[in-house]
Amino acid sequence: MRHEHGGNIYKHKNIIDFSANINPLGIHEDIKKAFIKSLEMAHNYPDPDCVEIRELLSIKEKVDSKNIICSNGAAEIIFAVCFAFKPKRALLCAPCFAEYEQALKVCGCDIERHILKEENCFKPDNDFIYDINNFDIMFFTNPNNPTGILSDVNYIEKIIKRAVQNNIIVVFDECFIDFIENKYMYSAKKFINQYDNIIILNAFTKFYSIPGLRLGYAVFSDSEKAYKVRECIQTWNVSVTAQYAGVAALKIDNSFDSDTIKYISKEKEYLLKNIKPIKLYGHSANFIFFKENERFGNEMLRRGIMIRDCSNYYSLGKGFYRIAVKTHEDNKRLVDIWENLIYSKKEI
Repeated sequence: MRHEHGGNIYKHKNIIDFSANINPLGIHEDIKKAFIKSLEMAHNYPDPDCVEIRELLSIKEKVDSKNIICSNGAAEIIFAVCFAFKPKRALLCAPCFAEYEQALKVCGCDIERHILKEENCFKPDNDFIYDINNFDIMFFTNPNNPTGILSDVNYIEKIIKRAVQNNIIVVFDECFIDFIENKYMYSAKKFINQYDNIIILNAFTKFYSIPGLRLGYAVFSDSEKAYKVRECIQTWNVSVTAQYAGVAALKIDNSFDSDTIKYISKEKEYLLKNIKPIKLYGHSANFIFFKENERFGNEMLRRGIMIRDCSNYYSLGKGFYRIAVKTHEDNKRLVDIWENLIYSKKEI
């Protein structure tokens, strides 16, 4: 069975989707205009090299454009990396994003997991650093999905140095880092020009609220590795529409970034103040990870609120959930239904 993700609204009608972590400010008007304009070019093949997006990303990420690959969502690069390097042994934290395991297994790679401890609030520690030894590749998500735990740049450097000592390619998934204030205090980008074993994943999906357009990218510390991975991706993988949207997104004024972070911070504070789960864990990005009754997710769904049941993440059992930070109207609706559910006579 394919791993079930959040955001599958097609199975349910008339629900508010808190299972997918998308920017609550919605699609920027400049991206909408670019989407409409792109239809005039839809009769042509897309640029197979995504030149304009890569040049803009080169300025943003401060690396040469030849070290950047654009993709049909970040997941495409995860699979391409595994196909390109054909690793025999891989290291993952658990819980983590399911596509790492799926891609590695397709390539016949053996997987070893470092289980993040619940009693430590799922925070990676030095024990994980010590586990970085005889592997070909490792994936590390920052902030972690689904736990919401954020590791600082000092910890990231420990990972990189340990990986370098053991000749390991380290893939940092930073698809949620744009929601973090002062994100460069946490990003592996600081080390991209110092080491040659780093690959950093990101996507336009969450921050620019365009998951339906499928647009991701990766920054490589080594251009030869970037070329090798690009050779494993089909031609014309990024549509004309996605490329237009990406260019528009990268030209948006910086105030959109600050407005997004400010809004999410305010609404997250509202949620944290008003929800009362059994146990609260990470919430550094635009989602909150917590523990509740095993029937909590189904009961919320019956009341029109779809949250992310995290029990299908490796090492997590029933009762672990994740909710997105959405608009105030939606967040208030969730809080009201949650309170009514908890304090009603109906047991859950």
